[in-house]
Amino acid sequence: MDYGYLSLIPPLVAIGLAFITRKVVISLIVGIVSGAFIATKWQIIATIKKTFTIIWQSTELGNLSSMSSFLDSWNLFILLFTISLGVIVVLVSRAGGARAYGNWAIKKVKTKKGASFATMLLGVVIFFDDYFNTLTVGTVMKPVTDRFKMSRAKLAYLIDSTAAPVVILAPVSSWVADVIAKIRISGVGDTYTGNPFAVFLQTVFFNTYAWMTLLMVGIICWGKVEFGSMKKCEDHAAETGDVFCGDEERELCEEEAMGKISDKGTLIDLILPLAVMMVCVIGFMLYTGGFWLFGGANSFAQAFMNMNSAKSLFLGGCVALVYTCAQFMVRKLFSPKEIPYLFWRGFRIMLPANIILILAWSIGTVIKDEVQTGLFLASLIDENFFTFLLPAVFFVLSCLTSFSTGTSWGTFGIMIPIAVPLCFELEPLLMVPCVAATLAGAIYGDHASPISDTTILSSTGAGVKHIDHVRTQIPYATTVALVCFVGYLITGLTIQYGLVISGVINFVLCTLMLAFLLKRFNQVSK
Repeated sequence: MDYGYLSLIPPLVAIGLAFITRKVVISLIVGIVSGAFIATKWQIIATIKKTFTIIWQSTELGNLSSMSSFLDSWNLFILLFTISLGVIVVLVSRAGGARAYGNWAIKKVKTKKGASFATMLLGVVIFFDDYFNTLTVGTVMKPVTDRFKMSRAKLAYLIDSTAAPVVILAPVSSWVADVIAKIRISGVGDTYTGNPFAVFLQTVFFNTYAWMTLLMVGIICWGKVEFGSMKKCEDHAAETGDVFCGDEERELCEEEAMGKISDKGTLIDLILPLAVMMVCVIGFMLYTGGFWLFGGANSFAQAFMNMNSAKSLFLGGCVALVYTCAQFMVRKLFSPKEIPYLFWRGFRIMLPANIILILAWSIGTVIKDEVQTGLFLASLIDENFFTFLLPAVFFVLSCLTSFSTGTSWGTFGIMIPIAVPLCFELEPLLMVPCVAATLAGAIYGDHASPISDTTILSSTGAGVKHIDHVRTQIPYATTVALVCFVGYLITGLTIQYGLVISGVINFVLCTLMLAFLLKRFNQVSK
């Protein structure tokens, strides 16, 4: 059923209330209820039943009824992975691994600029999955950035900006399979000539938002560019040493001590657990993708195209958790009787993030399947538009769809099947830029939306209130988005000269525009 402009109410209510009240959980619940109310045609009892049904289904706890249904899980695997990572964080902290890294890093990293670049570099190195990226980088870098009085909001921005924007550019990542599948479903390789993977590789060159975001992070790390709410948080941290933007509330992991931290911990007690997790996650990605080395028939690239990233994260997290416990028990860094408490602490640390994730998935279901916000936004495209506007139009619509739904993958599924056939009909040369613009717009929403799972996990990894991360990051992300909009207009006007020339012009002009805007904003904010 087409609900028209009513389909915009759930995301607008959830996002608006989150900014007004700064209570994300309540805002998401109200957004879910409003969508269910519309979908049930204003029936109160039916609305209550649908709301509880959607939330329950989002947890996928019903999949625990049998092994076969459990192995088909997705959301449940993500929830269990975050819990396992939370437990590992607690174990590593209790064992003294995090403290040892902080003591080592403070000797190597001499400035706040160095701490910023170290955070950025680690985010780029962990390129294969955004969930693993956000939680791991935050865990490792918090002790270092705290010592240089970097606000947790700034840390969350650096984490978030090197998560989805990096993963979408990597030819080997947990996102590639989904993007390629959407391109294939759209007709490339069947109805239309071309190779879906080759099309994806070409879109990397035109994914302006991802490139400009990384460029902006580099400029900010190098030149201490700060403006908006972020500047207030940074100034407050520099003056008072309080890295929490002046909020009295603290995340659970900041409120409660881990217990007595072992003084026997070394760097190896941080590096090995994380290294084991990274190797195991990548290994399970290849295994679930049918890599020939594990008995399958697929090549390395084909395995990554066919993997199950959620299951891989869960299995890798489980193996890493068992290994971490074994390592610390052998080294006698804490007693066996402490393990149940430490597991409980890890669970509690991740509980707020998991609640928000469940509600974010729930409102995503309401928006995508019940009121169909994305389809309504996509329907606003008119085939009579001037063709040179198409990349910019797809970018804007993808930004709106992803920001309002909180899902980049859902935006891929809605917009790519529209972009591919439309461009082949109107102007085949624009197909790659339009698909790239769709991916870029989806990344903006994933990066900036308060109901995006990556945004939620970035604030969790940094240990900052979620709404503080959102309100400080949006001006930065939107600055890049405005530059990209102009860039896609330029692409539409220059595509007649070929993909390479058009892409180079786009990149150069966007770089100049971004540098100019950041310089001006920095001057005005002083």
